[in-house]
Amino acid sequence: MRNFPKPRIVVSACLNLKPVRYNGQEVRDEFVLKLLPYCEVLEVCPEVAIGLGVPRERVIVYRRENSFGLSQPSTGLELTEKMESFAETFLKTLQGVDAFLLKSKSPSCGVSNTKVYRDPEGREFHSKGRGLFALKVLDRFEYLPVEDEGRLKDKEIREHFLTRLFSVAELRENKERINRISELMDFHQRNKYLLMAHSQRKLKEMGRLVASAKEENLRETLSLYGSLFLQAIRKKPSRGQQVNTLLHIFGHISRNLKEREKAHFFKLVEDYKRGRLDKRLPLEFLKAYAYRFENNYLMAQTYLEPYPEELMV
Repeated sequence: MRNFPKPRIVVSACLNLKPVRYNGQEVRDEFVLKLLPYCEVLEVCPEVAIGLGVPRERVIVYRRENSFGLSQPSTGLELTEKMESFAETFLKTLQGVDAFLLKSKSPSCGVSNTKVYRDPEGREFHSKGRGLFALKVLDRFEYLPVEDEGRLKDKEIREHFLTRLFSVAELRENKERINRISELMDFHQRNKYLLMAHSQRKLKEMGRLVASAKEENLRETLSLYGSLFLQAIRKKPSRGQQVNTLLHIFGHISRNLKEREKAHFFKLVEDYKRGRLDKRLPLEFLKAYAYRFENNYLMAQTYLEPYPEELMV
């Protein structure tokens, strides 16, 4: 069992049961409520922060010539500059944050499905887009996991978010305490198959970086390594990438298995590849045999347990 770090996550206050929504009601999302006890939580409600009350008249995002604006049609308030100023000031204060979990459809926090209008009065619908605060977050923290609770209802998006969340937190903690090249090598080795699943190209680039590192330039190496790590895990792996990684791991234990055991694993992988099976089953197969054969190299791989098992829903 892995000892997981506590990710530092910025969360829309309404998702943490604070009654700050436009209608004064709380938001109860079961997955969010299950996740947050595993994290260090920093709450934010951008609309309350810029002086809007609870409850409040609706606020909308509207299309400007080359950007987006924020307004309150019923009062005629133009809120764009206030929101942008708050977002920039707030985001500058953040230290060592690992991720953002924001409110879907919100004109400030929405990462997806926010209604965007053609005019500040909200008379003509334009498209679905993002909230103004969320846009600033995505611009400033492009390599960190940023999601809303609506998108996390998709199982694959949720799994990727959780994998990134705990991986980023572990990277942060290790960067703070790594003092030798050998310790960086150990971290890279433990994350080899996690990185392989996301980007073989980045894995090779990071391997070359670690191999050529010197003690005297360790801090610079760690900084570059961290940047490459975040870039590598940014994109959700395809099924083909996952299958390739599963088969690579299987190569470490296959010589110890009987033919029928091998055939059973290949069937699990094929069923997963065709979408008939969850990835968790071939993963559990690999974990079981890693334990059985006391393969310490595999047991240390973060790929086999990227986030706490209790969050696997």
